[in-house]
Amino acid sequence: MTALETQLLLEFAPHAHIHATPFELRLAEDRGAAPVQVQPVVVPAWTRALAAEEYAPWLDQALIQEQPGCKRIRLYCSEQAASQTRLIVQGGTATSLGRRQAPLMETLVWVRTHAKKLRHFQDHPTVRIIDHTRFYNGRGEPCPLPEFDPATGTFHHPQEITGALVVEYTPGFTLYEIHYDTGETQLPATWFREMKLAWLAGNIHDATIPQVQVIAIGPDRADQLAFSRDFWPPHAATSSGYRSRTKEPFVQQNDGYLYTGSGNPESCWEKCKNKIQPEARLLTQAELEAIRNCVELERNPKFHYVESSRIERTERITALDNPEMYIDVARPVELTMRLQRADGGVCTTRPPTGCCPEIILRFSNHS
Repeated sequence: MTALETQLLLEFAPHAHIHATPFELRLAEDRGAAPVQVQPVVVPAWTRALAAEEYAPWLDQALIQEQPGCKRIRLYCSEQAASQTRLIVQGGTATSLGRRQAPLMETLVWVRTHAKKLRHFQDHPTVRIIDHTRFYNGRGEPCPLPEFDPATGTFHHPQEITGALVVEYTPGFTLYEIHYDTGETQLPATWFREMKLAWLAGNIHDATIPQVQVIAIGPDRADQLAFSRDFWPPHAATSSGYRSRTKEPFVQQNDGYLYTGSGNPESCWEKCKNKIQPEARLLTQAELEAIRNCVELERNPKFHYVESSRIERTERITALDNPEMYIDVARPVELTMRLQRADGGVCTTRPPTGCCPEIILRFSNHS
């Protein structure tokens, strides 16, 4: 690199982000989303006693697409940049629905700085301050709020300040509709076969499903995002319903289901029945399905650590130029975290093998 190139890099590169225009893909919560519609298939039963491979006779009927899935995304950029942007969708197509506007809320935080720019200031939106903290200069003195410059989408203050604003504004964006397929066109045959077997066995999410990748290429910027594929129905149908390794403790009786459990309080069926319907022994179809779902949670129980206790010490922080101004801060000295169920399951009482049931975190007493 020549001396001139080095000087240009040092002079201009640190300021390049200041002049960069917004260019960002975001998932939209707009109406219009729909899963991939596949042809329904009926299998004899779902049971954990069977390996997924047992459903291979129905492979040629699984995940046959009838309608593509649909998802809407937003491209936040100027209208001029949007007109020169192309979208690449892996396993799908993109259609522009035109220019739109929608309210957006953003938090701007100053830490000893002069200015903060809105993330999306294209189309010169009107900005409204929703709330704010107090602002202080470098000497700890209160100061007025920063002022907004609509030409640059930036809040300025003549001093270096510390504080935060919560603002609402309505930037422009281009709305796209993404149509996507089952993923078969992207995957090796063995991977897609795994998805079909999981779908036939009762839950497609037991397999790894590839995400839909979207890339936006603009005149001088690019961005990408990915979102999950949805399927409907999410599994094959069955004439006899879900069955576990052991016979279900239910007998159909008239318009309900009679619970015939042994009464063993340690039984997973018993615990789930007492959670869903502890009183009646004649259950409705909805109650039966809820108990089945509760038992099914034991296939892949989820745990997480939850704070159970803490020890704190109080520390007083005094202003450097005024010992009469101070604030008392409670600092944790010791935290105790216990492993607990995170999915509402009631059957497993012991944590998974290899996990520590309790973690104690101790912190230094130094400020």
